[in-house]
Amino acid sequence: MKKALFSMALPAILALACGSGHEKPNVVLILIDTLRADHLGCYGYGRDTSPVIDSLAAVGSRFRRVQSQSPWTLPAMTTIMTGLSHCSHRAGMWDGVYYGIDPSLPYLPGLLGEDGYETAAFFNVLFMSSDFGFHRGFDLFDCESSIEEITARNARETVDSVVSWLETREDKAPLFLAVHFYDPHLTYDPEPPFDTLFTNRSYGGSFGSAWGSKDDMLLVNSGDMMLDSSDRCNLIDLYDGEIAYTDHQIGRLLRCLRRVGLAGNTLVIITADHGEEFLDHDGVGHGHTLYQELLNVPLVVSGPGIPVGYEEDALVGQIDILPSVLVYCGVELPPVLEGRNIISTAISDRVYPSSLILSSGGRVAVRRDDTKLHWVSYTDAAFQYDLAVDPGERLPSLSLDSALVREAQDYWAVPPEGEPNPVSLEEVELKALRNLGYF
Repeated sequence: MKKALFSMALPAILALACGSGHEKPNVVLILIDTLRADHLGCYGYGRDTSPVIDSLAAVGSRFRRVQSQSPWTLPAMTTIMTGLSHCSHRAGMWDGVYYGIDPSLPYLPGLLGEDGYETAAFFNVLFMSSDFGFHRGFDLFDCESSIEEITARNARETVDSVVSWLETREDKAPLFLAVHFYDPHLTYDPEPPFDTLFTNRSYGGSFGSAWGSKDDMLLVNSGDMMLDSSDRCNLIDLYDGEIAYTDHQIGRLLRCLRRVGLAGNTLVIITADHGEEFLDHDGVGHGHTLYQELLNVPLVVSGPGIPVGYEEDALVGQIDILPSVLVYCGVELPPVLEGRNIISTAISDRVYPSSLILSSGGRVAVRRDDTKLHWVSYTDAAFQYDLAVDPGERLPSLSLDSALVREAQDYWAVPPEGEPNPVSLEEVELKALRNLGYF
């Protein structure tokens, strides 16, 4: 019954999107880096990390089971912006070479811009810079990081930039605004008072706000450095502080939308690229496994025609965000899309793939409802979990679903939709990325 409730909102959404004397809706897409869903209050977390996001979920709708298509930023964010799977768009790292977004692929700001939208982006990480093709289709593209300068604004500075622009904006066209927050990514160093909001003041170990380069994480993930329970708790405490800090700044952004008159006819979407591990499977960070702590991301939507206080149980994915926005805005869907509209129709079951490219080959995870299968390309090994009874993926099933094995193998064999562009990174950039927790 729940799955059919979204179809009840369809007439209101179509009226918004297709005219009938109404303006086209604005769209604000909030992208939070490294945010696992189970650390938000509206997803059942015990700490008060996300009162603003929780409030937005209360006046809108929350998708309970949302699958990321990759456990690191570049391929996951590309999926959000293109509606294509990782193996189709191929943005990421293959055989040691970085690739950006193929300019021939469908791209959300470009599609909305062609329909009369003003488009603006405020991003904060190299992998979402113009070097990797994320600028295409944006009238205003403000990315703080590039190959020349690998930096990142914090959430307060990001909102300051967005607010300054919104308060002086003169264009009256419908707006597509994408805002990226980097703060929950290592290293965890939120501004006061969020730096001590959840931490134990007596902690005196090494795993504090300065810890978390790639070399640090490799030592832990290889077993050469051990975290005790207090170390792990301190990292989680700081991480939760970053989430609370980001949530607080999102509140500032939403208040600005009301102040400049954009709140009444605006679809707000909050989601993430991937999650983060805290020894869930004996490692830390992200980009190294396909377990749910890295793939289970939030998706909260609010706006005209969106059911209030609704919880969607059907499995969905990042791949569905682009087609959903286009349908909501009355924009024709490109035929190449692999995602589907999930905010104005009943949702049927489907299989969602995720993938991770390694130097020795790749790993694929495919999920149908609560059945999830992992497949390793270079060994053809597979293992499967029932997430309904084993959400932590600790007890592999004794048998495999042969149809899911074929789904994983077929997904890995998917030819790319285009030719992604290689991006050259020199050793100085690679060193800076390692210090930010990347490769």
